[in-house]
Amino acid sequence: MSQTTAIPLSGTLSRPLLGGHAATRTESMTAWTVAVVAGLLLAAAAVFLGSGGRWFVVETPSMGEAAPVGTLVLDLPVTVSSLAVGDVVSFETSANPGVTYTHRIIAIDPDGGVHTRGDANGATDPWTLTQENIVGAPIALVPHLGWLFRAAPLLMIGTLLIWVLTSPFTDRVTRSSLRIAGSALTVSYAAFVLKPFVNITTISNESSPHSVEATIISSGMFPVRVDAHGGNTVHLVDGEVGRVTIDELTKTGHYQLTSNIDLDPMGWVFLIVLCLVPLVCCLMVGRVETVRAE
Repeated sequence: MSQTTAIPLSGTLSRPLLGGHAATRTESMTAWTVAVVAGLLLAAAAVFLGSGGRWFVVETPSMGEAAPVGTLVLDLPVTVSSLAVGDVVSFETSANPGVTYTHRIIAIDPDGGVHTRGDANGATDPWTLTQENIVGAPIALVPHLGWLFRAAPLLMIGTLLIWVLTSPFTDRVTRSSLRIAGSALTVSYAAFVLKPFVNITTISNESSPHSVEATIISSGMFPVRVDAHGGNTVHLVDGEVGRVTIDELTKTGHYQLTSNIDLDPMGWVFLIVLCLVPLVCCLMVGRVETVRAE
């Protein structure tokens, strides 16, 4: 009888091709969770719209910290008789057709005329509102979520483009890695165009012969530090108003402001980890498992 010596086997599996992949329990649970959440959101949206609700995204910093730029406003119909001074209300005016404002009520006339003003504005709005102008009153002001709605067209176009360009690749690792990298690039481009993280708007200027005092407001999600060249420094959160005094002007009489992200150490750690997510996902997708003999 002949004997054959067993040779230990070691090596690597070839890259898996698309097709024939059985969903794991985790993948199935994730898919069902996403489906249930999406169904609940659609049902809630149907009830909201069926009740006459309307939604808007704040695009100007006039409401300060109460409703910063990028806030999602969810309105329901309301009558003027139910409103009170201090309430926030959404309205339209004949002066700017098609534009919806969301401001705070500062006075109501005996005959029902409503006067409004943005929290960060220095002057009262130049109109008197009636029931015809009132769109609704917010049932919710959701900070930052409006940025996602504004970015939705860019994200959808980018996702579709990435899906088409990566479809010819039959290697699952290559295709998945390209789609992860493409998604990160799409999100980065949307952030570059919309500037949701850091943005400073000048509300007013008061000049003197040798200096300028500027009133500024932060309209980005991250807290910022604003440095006035030849002046003071202010720290602002989303929607907060600050004042800077600039003593050094350029030869043409202009002043310069520099804004930078102003996070605490834990905030920086969270931001760095978030930026590393696409890289980690690519490494996990491309992970090669070694096959060893038992």
